[in-house]
This record gives sequence, C-alpha cells and structure tokens, in this order.
Amino acid sequence: MKKPISLRSLGLVLIAAAACCAGPGRQALAQAEPPVIAVAEIQYIDTSGEVIDQSADHFRRLREFEASLRTDLAAGGKVQNAALDCPPNACSIGDIEAGQLLDKAQAAGAGYLLISSFHKVSTLVQWAKFDIIDVKARNVVFNRLVTFRGDNDKAWRHAESFIVREILDHEER
Repeated sequence: MKKPISLRSLGLVLIAAAACCAGPGRQALAQAEPPVIAVAEIQYIDTSGEVIDQSADHFRRLREFEASLRTDLAAGGKVQNAALDCPPNACSIGDIEAGQLLDKAQAAGAGYLLISSFHKVSTLVQWAKFDIIDVKARNVVFNRLVTFRGDNDKAWRHAESFIVREILDHEER
C-alpha cells in the first residue's frame, strides 16, 4: 500500500515546480519579440446633423489619433508597429474589406491588425469601436466599444490615451 504524501513533501514539490517555472524557460519568454501590430486608418461616420462642417477637423484629428496610437503603443516596447501598404487615406475598414486588410497586415509581417471606426452621434457624443484581429487565425482577440465626450483636440487625445492603456493592459494578461 502506498504511503500518502505529507503536507511537507507536497509543499516542497510545489516550491520546486514554482522554481522551475520561474527559471530559464520564463526568461526565454520574457526575451521573446514583442507582438507586431498593424494599425489601419480609422473609419469615421458623422450623423450628428451639426450645421457647421467639421470634416477637415475630423480628418486631421483622425490622422493625429492614428499616429499617436502607433507611437504610444510602441513606446514602451511591448508592441512593434508594421506599416500597411495602402494608398494614403484609403486604408480603413470602410475603404477595404477586412480580408484584404488582413492580407496587407500579413504581408507587412504583422501578427495583429487593429481596425477601428468612430461614429459621431451628436454634438458632444462619439462612439469608437476597436478590434484587434489575430492575422493568422483571422479572429478577434480584443474588442472595445467606448464613448467619449467632446469634439475637440483634448477630447480626442484623452480617448487615444484611454484606448492605448486598454490595449496594453490586455496584452499583459
């Protein structure tokens, strides 16, 4: 008949297992290359019905948002960027089918593709949808639908900072 394992022996086994997990294998994971992400241009829809045409401001803010998103995601070294080979101002989910964008991301060496769209519904309220797609598996691995208030540079910068934190926090899990 086998002797039952003592609590002391079980504790030693668990400590040894933890030491193995924290050893060289863990360091190899830490030294792995960060994931590569391609950020597509943002699709923008304005159904607010405002009298003033703000399309030039929205276009400028979109491009600034995208540039900041790429820079801020890569700033900490947790993510690398890949550039999509698209004509300027024709590289959003509204311009190209998702499959074609995924093909462009794969050709650029990206493991992930970030697509997004904004919808301005009123003078002060905008919705923003963000999806990160695993290029190889072609499935969504991250998605957020956020709302932000205001339609000025400060509100857009705040929204960009928020979504970067959301993405990077997700990457750590």
